[in-house]
Amino acid sequence: MSLALARKYRPQNFLQVIGQDPIVQTLKNAIENDQLHHAYLFTGVRGVGKTSMARILAKSINCMTNGPIIEPCETCSACMGITKSNYLDVIEIDGASHNLVDDVRELREQVKYLPSEAKYKIVIIDEVHMLSTSAFNALLKTLEEPPEHVIFIFATTESHKIPITILSRCQKYDFRKLSQSLLAEHIQKICKEESIQLDDESVQLIASCALGSVRDALSLLDQVRTLSSQTITADDVRQMLGLGNRLLLQNIFQALTTQTAADTLKGVEEADQKGLDFKLLAEDLLKQYRDLIIYFSTKSFGTDLAPQEQEFLTNVASQTNVSLALAQQQILYSTLKELSYSSYPKTVFEIGVVKIHQAQDMIDLTSLVAELKNRKAGKASSPRPAAPARPRPQPSARPAQAAAPAQKPQASHNITPAQDWYELVKWITKQKPPLGSLLQDAKPLQFGTDLIEIGFPQTSPAKGIVIERASQFKELLQKHFGKDVPFKVTNQDDVKKKS
Repeated sequence: MSLALARKYRPQNFLQVIGQDPIVQTLKNAIENDQLHHAYLFTGVRGVGKTSMARILAKSINCMTNGPIIEPCETCSACMGITKSNYLDVIEIDGASHNLVDDVRELREQVKYLPSEAKYKIVIIDEVHMLSTSAFNALLKTLEEPPEHVIFIFATTESHKIPITILSRCQKYDFRKLSQSLLAEHIQKICKEESIQLDDESVQLIASCALGSVRDALSLLDQVRTLSSQTITADDVRQMLGLGNRLLLQNIFQALTTQTAADTLKGVEEADQKGLDFKLLAEDLLKQYRDLIIYFSTKSFGTDLAPQEQEFLTNVASQTNVSLALAQQQILYSTLKELSYSSYPKTVFEIGVVKIHQAQDMIDLTSLVAELKNRKAGKASSPRPAAPARPRPQPSARPAQAAAPAQKPQASHNITPAQDWYELVKWITKQKPPLGSLLQDAKPLQFGTDLIEIGFPQTSPAKGIVIERASQFKELLQKHFGKDVPFKVTNQDDVKKKS
């Protein structure tokens, strides 16, 4: 049985640790200046080197060749025993399975005795946050006043679960996630050592899926290396990891941002037939939106993005805008959260797709509300200079307008004008929601195929916006009636004064 890459390439000294330079330098200085602390806490996400660093520190302290020393010899009994996890003076336990008070009591009895061979007796507790409250309390006294020959090293992924009384007695070191570029460089180095043929895009894809974890990256590489003895492509990696074809992903993203819901749903159906995980698909699309929004903001891409992806996103950016991308990204993120616990992932994803395609109408409504508020604020603060312009109609024209009220149209329709108008508004709202919402305040003064006259309250800012969008209104009337219908927009107050 071959050794897993994550174990084979586990760092054995400070020089082999990657991505944690500040921590490495601090610990080396502590060893060199003889300033070792009695308790250390290593915290960070999985697979970034916490337990490995604890073993390296134990070897450096207990190396039989003039230890403590920065570079352990790797040949003495202490170094070899710690590497194999069977050295008597280094106690390594798992907090998840030794989390009771009795386990801590037993540990306290062990640390009372001097080390059998080395200079220090070192206790490494992995996943220390799993200890019970009683176990922490039992450990507290020993941690507060430990024997001079004992050093504790704790490792955890959830430091917030550790009592503050324990934290205050430890030197805490936060291990950070590795960047994608650093992970990709590490993967390429191991591929050369193991003669694994991967193209650059595949390396970047594995590094991206690892989410900053070295162990996850090497585990994925271990899984991919068995796929083929030839050069492994990015599509092979996607198929192996269940991420889907890159072209299909780009087609769905292109349809979401620049095409119709029907086009996107066709891509969703194809993804379903290929057995793709919709949660992973949503995560991939979310990454695409992230890269697109970053490009809108900075006009550049990160070095982690392949040239083909950059070219694709540049093309998409030319056909959409940042406001729409932000709105769609928020809807997709909500859909991703629903997918985490839904028993019907395809249905949730399809409904999310439809919502994403409605984002443009939502943006129109939002901008419309803002415009209405601005217009209303502007009218309230302006001194109304338009009052002299009201007596515009000539006396001779008044009888013609007064004689023309909707007698003829009412005679030619059995339905009252109000009923006809509201049915038209409902139809317009379905076609153009922003315009339909503006017409809600309008009253029908005359309704017929020869003329449509509507009135707004004098204080309503919607009147000006409807006049600005007259071309849209005219096109909808032509579509509804099958011919051009003249229309007129007036103030209700003017009509009341005339009557």
